[in-house]
Amino acid sequence: MKALVVNYGVGNIFSISSALKKVGFNVSVNDVLGRDYDLIVFPGVGTFSTVAKYVNSNTEVLNELRSEGTYFLGICIGMHIMFEYGLEGGFNRGLGWFRGYVDLIRADVKLPHIGWDVVYVDYVDDVNEVVANQYVYFIHSYIAYTDEPYNTYSYYGIKFPTLITKGNLVVTQFHPEKSGKVGIKFLERLKRWLRR
Repeated sequence: MKALVVNYGVGNIFSISSALKKVGFNVSVNDVLGRDYDLIVFPGVGTFSTVAKYVNSNTEVLNELRSEGTYFLGICIGMHIMFEYGLEGGFNRGLGWFRGYVDLIRADVKLPHIGWDVVYVDYVDDVNEVVANQYVYFIHSYIAYTDEPYNTYSYYGIKFPTLITKGNLVVTQFHPEKSGKVGIKFLERLKRWLRR
């Protein structure tokens, strides 16, 4: 299976590319989108405003790829950019593929949230099963505020979505590429899910 890790000028490209290769993806890294990929990955680490510049100049082709059935994985900031807008670095529009917006964690906690935390699930599904009740790695100060249904979440002074699946979209607040064996199992499960 072929995966494209989008190079939008920020992000943890080497780590996520290595993790995807480890589970058997044929990985390309590019800022040019194409139709030859089974999975397009928006990597984590970066600011909403920076990623928004790339996304907003490629909105038409991204929407076409999504409507054609290409699968997308968004990690951390890659998750955030799929919401309607973000307030990091001022107001910036996202793709609007999920309802809601991205803002600072509104709780009396130290930011950024860095480290390992447990994942809770309301019910197990094909994608979240491998992270249920497991510890995964986070590094973020912003979360998605959404009324989209989600069954996988964590807490850091406030409940926030950790994983959401919607059609051909999979987004994670945690970093699979930094989450050790659990992260690799998640990517393996994702690959199997894509083949279903």
